[in-house]
Amino acid sequence: MPNTLVHIGIQGPLNSLLCKGTSPQWMLLGCIIPDIPWIAQRVLKLVPGLDSYTLRLYSLNQASLFFCLVLAAALAMTTRTPLRIFLLLGFNSLLHLLLDATQIKWANGVQLLVPFSWSLLRFDWAWPEHLFYYAATLAGLLFLAWNWRKMAATDLQLVRPQAGKIMIILCLLLFYGSGPFLFFKEALQADNHFCRTLINQKERIGKKIELDRAIFSSEKKEIRAFTREIFALRGQLPEISGHLSVQGNFIDANTIQVTAFHRHNQYRAQAASLGLLLIAALWAHSLILRHRTNTPQQGALP
Repeated sequence: MPNTLVHIGIQGPLNSLLCKGTSPQWMLLGCIIPDIPWIAQRVLKLVPGLDSYTLRLYSLNQASLFFCLVLAAALAMTTRTPLRIFLLLGFNSLLHLLLDATQIKWANGVQLLVPFSWSLLRFDWAWPEHLFYYAATLAGLLFLAWNWRKMAATDLQLVRPQAGKIMIILCLLLFYGSGPFLFFKEALQADNHFCRTLINQKERIGKKIELDRAIFSSEKKEIRAFTREIFALRGQLPEISGHLSVQGNFIDANTIQVTAFHRHNQYRAQAASLGLLLIAALWAHSLILRHRTNTPQQGALP
């Protein structure tokens, strides 16, 4: 999906036009809410023995608009204007998902209608390496650089919730963390990310398969799926190893006849990491300024 700086480069100016007077720090947080499950997945992959299908379907459900709104509601209740911040977070989560759908990403897509539908939305307009996304990445950097001082000084509107609100926040966070497990059956039945195809090893032959940004070895002509399973590839293939998206069909349980492929570079991951780091830095800057403002100066009258 588009890297974090792409979202900032497009959603930042759009918010400036449509949502004047909003808190920019919360807008930026809304830009990354749908990515939080996928960020967590990268960490959880390191846990030995964790089932890859469970992790993938959990992250897929949690990244849906429905669960983004659940998290947005919990976060908004820590502010003085919870409805306003909730709408800001929800609006930017929706924009994020719609921008995600613009990219060509085989075996992937966004879920807008959970829990009513598990169909994946894909516009398939351009690959992540298209010039438009490079330009939007640069726009994201320029937006942050140009507005940094003003954004950091904007009031975060944070308050200390009362006991009743704390209980609501905890319930929302509990549902955000556990709710995705409730919809495993539906996501699996829809064969999202081809999980159902991959699980049923004996029934793979002849079925279509897509893999997104999987690790490819040109020497062995093999590809490693998100399940950690390694598949042999047949057909026209690139001569350089790296991250590869493929479309094809199973000719046996462990071999894919490739009908199309696309090579990826590493800029997306690097730009996404930089964008996340800058958002964290802006929040830290804002919190430091808030602390200094609220701390009485030495010798000042009470």
